[in-house]
Amino acid sequence: MTLFLFSLLEGFCGYSLPDDLLSGTGLRTSQGIVLSIPVVGTYLSFFVFGGQYPGHEIIPRLYVTHILLVPGLLLALVTVHLFFVIYHKHTQWALPGRTNRNVVGKPLFPQYTAKSTGLFFVLAGVLTLMGALFQINPIWQFGPYRADHVSLDSQPDWYVGYLEGALRLMPGAETNFAGHTIVWDVLVPGVVLPAVMFLILYSYPFFERWITGPGPEQHLCDRPRNQPTRTALGAAAVSAYAVLLMTGGQDVMAYVFRLPVQWLSYGFRCALFVVPFVTYHATKRACLGLQAADRRRLLDGGDTGEVRRTAAGGYEEARTLLSREEAYRIMVRDTPRPRAHGTEAWRWFHRHRLRNALSRWYFGKSVKVPVGAWERRRVEFVRAGPGEVPGEAES
Repeated sequence: MTLFLFSLLEGFCGYSLPDDLLSGTGLRTSQGIVLSIPVVGTYLSFFVFGGQYPGHEIIPRLYVTHILLVPGLLLALVTVHLFFVIYHKHTQWALPGRTNRNVVGKPLFPQYTAKSTGLFFVLAGVLTLMGALFQINPIWQFGPYRADHVSLDSQPDWYVGYLEGALRLMPGAETNFAGHTIVWDVLVPGVVLPAVMFLILYSYPFFERWITGPGPEQHLCDRPRNQPTRTALGAAAVSAYAVLLMTGGQDVMAYVFRLPVQWLSYGFRCALFVVPFVTYHATKRACLGLQAADRRRLLDGGDTGEVRRTAAGGYEEARTLLSREEAYRIMVRDTPRPRAHGTEAWRWFHRHRLRNALSRWYFGKSVKVPVGAWERRRVEFVRAGPGEVPGEAES
C-alpha cells in the first residue's frame, strides 16, 4: 500500500512538471485542496509553493521529488518487499501437493531471474518507443500555464481522476466557525475522501483478522467465489471508483452526447450510492451461485456435452468424474466459522457483540462442500500451518 501511495505521488509530480496549461490546471486544483484544510491550509500552501501561488519554487521542488526523493523511497520499499517475500514465501493456488507448509514453484535462479530480465528489457523497449513516437502535453498547443486560463476538456490521469469526480459531485457548502471558513465542497472530496480510502485500505487486513480470529499462516490463495463478502466489497469499491472516474469527464460527456451537465451531476450522485449497493449484492449472489455449481459438480461430476437415453425412456446428461486437480481446488478452501466468543450461556454479560455480529455478516453465508470424514481430515491437514501437523502425518 505504501508503494502504491508513493507511486501516485511520483505520477502526480511528473504530471505537473511540464508547467503547461494542462498540468498547471491540475496543480491549481491541488493547491485549492491544500487551502481547504482548516486552520493550517494557508500555511501549508505557503510552505509548499514557497510563497504566493504559483511562486517560483514549486517546479524545482517537484523535479527533485520526481527524480530523486520518491524513486529512492520506492527502491527502498521494493528492497523491503523482496526481503518480506523471502521471509514469508510466496502464496500459491490450491493444487495437489501444495499446502500451507510448502512452496511449490520455480527457483529464483535461473528461471525467475531470466523471466524478470526479459520483462525488464521489454518494458525498457516499450518506454523507449513511447518516448520517441508518442506526444505528451504539447505545450505549443496548450500554451504555458496562466492562472486565469483553463485548458479545454482538461482531464486528470486515472490515479487522481476519482478526486476530480468527487470534487464535481460534491454540492456547494461552507461553514464559518471561529473566524475560519470551512469549505466542505472541497475539504470532504479532496482531503477526507482520500484519507478515509487509504485508512480503509491499510486497516482492512487487520479488520479481517480481527473478525476471523487466530489462525495459521496462509500460503494458499482463496478463490474469489469462496470469500463472497470480501469479493463483493472489492467489486463495490471498484464500481464506486468507476463512477467517480466517469464523473471527472462529465463536461466531455455533456458535449459529446448533448446532455445538460446538471442531469449528469444528479445522475452520477445517485449512481455513487446505487451502483456499489447493486454491485455488492450481485457479486455476492454470483459467488454463492458459483459455490453451488462447484458443489453440484462434486456430487454429480463434470459436464461431457452428451445426452443419453435412460432405460425408462427419458433423457439425461452424461456426467464424468472430476479430475484430481479440479476436485482438489474445490475442496481445499478456507471457510472460517462466524465467531461466537464471549456469548456462552454461562456468562452474565455477553462480550464481543460487535465483532461477532460482523463475523456473522462476513462468514455467515456459504455453500458447504460435500466431503466425508477422510476428505475433511485431508483438507485440515493441507490447510494446517507450519508446525501444526507433524511431518510424518503426511505419510
